[in-house]
Amino acid sequence: MSYFPFMIELNNERCLIAGGGTVAYRKVCSMLEFGAVVTVVSPEFCPELLELAEQVNTPDKYCAATSDDRGSVENFADYSGCLTLVKRRVQPQDIDGAFVVIMATDDEKVNHDMAELCRKQRILVNVVDVKSDCGFYFPAIIKDKEVVISVSTGGQSPVLAGTIKRNIESHLGRSYGDIAERMGELREQIKAQIDGEEERKKAFQQMVRSLLDES
Repeated sequence: MSYFPFMIELNNERCLIAGGGTVAYRKVCSMLEFGAVVTVVSPEFCPELLELAEQVNTPDKYCAATSDDRGSVENFADYSGCLTLVKRRVQPQDIDGAFVVIMATDDEKVNHDMAELCRKQRILVNVVDVKSDCGFYFPAIIKDKEVVISVSTGGQSPVLAGTIKRNIESHLGRSYGDIAERMGELREQIKAQIDGEEERKKAFQQMVRSLLDES
């Protein structure tokens, strides 16, 4: 059974990641870009995570951004989220108050047991590489301001999802994020000026066509 895709608000939501390797690092990068408050609990942290934490906690809030599916540190982006590293093994109480939990430790039993606790408390949980313990998946993401495109293969093949993502990116020539912002500015004006739903729809369609022609 495939998973239903929906957009979820992560800004200022508390997210727990157990594990300090490169997989955890990639998840952290994705979640910070959407404003999550991320806590990573692990006895050890990979160099990328340590560097990321230093960048996030600088006064100007600039940190390393991912430039490809591997999450390599090549560019910088202004992330609105924040990051805390806790150097110890994950404990059951760590999930208290968490909105999302990601289990990425190298201990399969710990990952499974923590996932069970999350399900009992109705907390969204993802266990890396264990489909049966996942309540959600991380898709391959294309983000241009408020325009977000995600690709998922239901956990079957992240490599395929990444390939599809790159194929889509190669055909995106316009700045759809800028167009979406402009449409947001004009939306209330149109709603105030036009009463009928069908007439509004036609007006929105005409505005989108016009903005696309200008881009």
